[in-house]
Amino acid sequence: MPTIQLATSDDLLLCTACGAQYAETEAAGKTECRICEDPRQYVPPPGQSFTTLGKLKAEGKHRNVFERNEKDENVIEVWTEPKFGIGQRACLIQTPNGNVLWDLVAYLDQATVDKIKELGGLKFIIISHPHFYTTWADWSTTFQCPVYMTEVDSVWANRKDVSSATLKLLKDPYTEVLPGLTAAICGGHFDGSMVLHSALPNTKIPTLFVADTIFAVASGQNPDPGKRKDTISYQFLWSIPNFIPLPPDKVLQIWNALKAFEFKATYGVMAKFTNVYEKPDQTLSLKGRVLQSAQIAVKAMGYQDHAIFAEKL
Repeated sequence: MPTIQLATSDDLLLCTACGAQYAETEAAGKTECRICEDPRQYVPPPGQSFTTLGKLKAEGKHRNVFERNEKDENVIEVWTEPKFGIGQRACLIQTPNGNVLWDLVAYLDQATVDKIKELGGLKFIIISHPHFYTTWADWSTTFQCPVYMTEVDSVWANRKDVSSATLKLLKDPYTEVLPGLTAAICGGHFDGSMVLHSALPNTKIPTLFVADTIFAVASGQNPDPGKRKDTISYQFLWSIPNFIPLPPDKVLQIWNALKAFEFKATYGVMAKFTNVYEKPDQTLSLKGRVLQSAQIAVKAMGYQDHAIFAEKL
């Protein structure tokens, strides 16, 4: 394993609301974050504010938590406490071909480096969409590994000119990034929003890492959420905090990108709360619940005759 040396840009601005890192320092007098100003997100009521990784580390209040998933020992969930940014969660997947980090948290310190080194380092990082780009350049530089994001969404990435970081852009609908580990571009939330499908033995059960390409909702945790034809398990949203739904054609586009995969677990945008697992005694398979949810969402928007209703498993 190559030497892993913490290499963070401690003086660069970091948005406190979303975790996006910018190339400017405090001297630039920056007052707006383009991620927060975008209508998918929001500016906090007190207004926009920035910090730096250097300040966060000096304060000593934050730490990254690593928790091995109780349903799948190959998946280690990573999040920051106390919450920073939008509460992003990453998943470290321990595959037979090396460790992969799906999505990213903004906070990066020596304790995080030491823990990931103990777990075997990183082969690469793959990020679902721009709300998770955060400090991608510092992570790439520190772990000497490439970061994958979609070409269409890379316009949202800051610090693309960092020579010590490696950025790889995906543009094909499907890319097998490792054997049995496939990135799929679904669009919807962002034009390049991705999911990552993991087949055995990369994970113990076939799994979709979905971020908020599809968003697990409370009723999806019912004991048997598929037994009623009107109970939704996932939502399909252009903006999660502002509750703006995707139009029916985008919902169908996402389903078409997902339906080639078999999966019995989905990992969403936040730790634990948005994890969903298939249970053997449930009426519908997890994949069936995704399709059922897509059809419920489109019907709720007032559409009675749409191609999504002709879809079957």
